Amino acid sequence: MFQLSPSLSAGSDLNLAETLAATRGLKHIHLDVDDGNFVHEITFGVDTVRTVCTSTEVPVDVHLEVLNPLDYVEPLSRAGIAAVCAHVEALAFPSEFLSAARKAGIPKVGLACNLKTPIDELLAYADQADYFLFVSVEADSEGLPFRPMTLWKVRRVYEALRSEVLQQHAGACNNIELWVDGGVNEQNLPDVVAAGADGVVVGRAVFGAKDPIAAAERICALGESCRIAHNKEA
Repeated sequence: MFQLSPSLSAGSDLNLAETLAATRGLKHIHLDVDDGNFVHEITFGVDTVRTVCTSTEVPVDVHLEVLNPLDYVEPLSRAGIAAVCAHVEALAFPSEFLSAARKAGIPKVGLACNLKTPIDELLAYADQADYFLFVSVEADSEGLPFRPMTLWKVRRVYEALRSEVLQQHAGACNNIELWVDGGVNEQNLPDVVAAGADGVVVGRAVFGAKDPIAAAERICALGESCRIAHNKEA
C-alpha cells in the first residue's frame, strides 16, 4: 500500500491543534526537527514532538536535520515516536545511530540523504535500515521545485536493493521502504512512484488545500493506483 506522511511544518504556525485536527484518521504525521545548524531553519523541538505524540493517535515519524542526531534518540524514544531518520551527512558512523535508535525502542529507523550525496552512503547500511528518505529539494530552501534527479537516485537504490549481489551481503533488503520528501504533488507523483518510491512526505499539497484530509486521501489513492499500474507493467 502506498504511503503518505503530511509534514506539520507546512501547517499553521499559530494553531498546531488545528493542524493536527486536519490529520485525524491518516496513517502518518511527519515532523522535521531542524536545529538551525545542519540547516538554517529552526522548526520543531523535542518538546513539540512530545506534545504532538500525546495529542494524536496518528503515528509520528521524525526527520532529524541536526548536527548531532544521537543526542535526540533517547528523548524522541520517550516521546513515543513511530519512526526516525537522520542524515548520513551528519553522521560519522551511521550504524551507531541506527543501532542506538533501535535499542531505544523506536519501531522504525532510517537514513536520509540530500541531493548531492552518493547513494552508496545509504546502501552501505541496507542491512540495518528500515527506510531511506530522499530529500528532493535543497534541505532548507522552502519553495524550491522538485528536483528530477531525485528520481534517478531513487531508481538506482530501488534496483540495487533487489540485486543478487547486495542481497548476498545485506539479506532481504528489498523490504526497505523508499520515501521522497520535498516538492511532491499530484503532477509529479506518478513519476515518483514509477521510480520505486513507497511513500512521500508532502506539505503544501495537503495543508494548502481547503480540505487537507480530502487532499491527503486523494494523493494517497493516486499513489496507490500508480503503484498498481507500475507493478503490472513490470
